[in-house]
Amino acid sequence: MGVRLHTHLSETAEYVRYCREVHDMTPVEFCAEHGWLGEDVWFAHMVHVDDSEIPLLQQTGTGIAHCPQSNCRLGSGIARVPEMAKRGIPISLAVDGAASNEAADMVQEAHTAWMIHRALGGADAVTVEDVVHWGTRGGAEVLGLTGLGLIEPGKAADLVVYDLDQPRYFGVHDPAVAPVVAGGSATIRYLLINGRVCVQDGVVPGLDMEGLRARAAETVAALA
Repeated sequence: MGVRLHTHLSETAEYVRYCREVHDMTPVEFCAEHGWLGEDVWFAHMVHVDDSEIPLLQQTGTGIAHCPQSNCRLGSGIARVPEMAKRGIPISLAVDGAASNEAADMVQEAHTAWMIHRALGGADAVTVEDVVHWGTRGGAEVLGLTGLGLIEPGKAADLVVYDLDQPRYFGVHDPAVAPVVAGGSATIRYLLINGRVCVQDGVVPGLDMEGLRARAAETVAALA
C-alpha cells in the first residue's frame, strides 16, 4: 500500500537481552526474518546495535530516528549514529515523545546530538552540518517525503527564521551554526510551513496559550 513501517527498536540493553533469550536472535535479525527491513522502514532509537546488525541496516536502506535526549533522559545509552551515518544508513533526528522528553524541543535535540557524540568520539565525531542534515533532509528522506528537506526551487517552503540577536549567540563565529552549538531555546521570528506563517515572534497565531496551559496542568495533575 506504500505505507512506511515504523516502530521503536533496541532502545535498551534489556530489550536486546529479551529478544536473544526468547527468539535466539538480535532485534534487527528478528525484523529481517519478518520482512521489516527496507527503504520503507525506519526505527526509533537503535541504541544497542551489534556489529553484525549494521550491515543488515546498510544493505536494506533501513532508516533510523535518532532520539538522543530521550536516550539520555532514560539512561538508555548513546546510539552509534555517526558510525552508521558513515556507512550510508539513513539518519533522522527526533524527540521521541513527552513521556521521555518533556521539552520536545528540536533545537535542543540538535544541540544534544552535537554534544554527546563529540564527548564520546572526539571533536571530529560529528559536525554541525551532520546534525542539521539529520534534522532536515535526513528526516525527509527517512519519511519518504521528496518535496521537503532542501531549500531549492520546487520544494515546499518549510522554513524557520531564528532571532540570533540574543547575548548567548554574540560569541559564535558563524551565526548559521548558533542554534546548534549554543543550545537553549532559540526564539523563532518566523516559522513557515509550505509558505504559510505558523509561528511569528515565538507565538502561534490564534493559539489560546493560557487555555492550553490550564488543560496541561489538569492532565498532569490527573496523571500524578
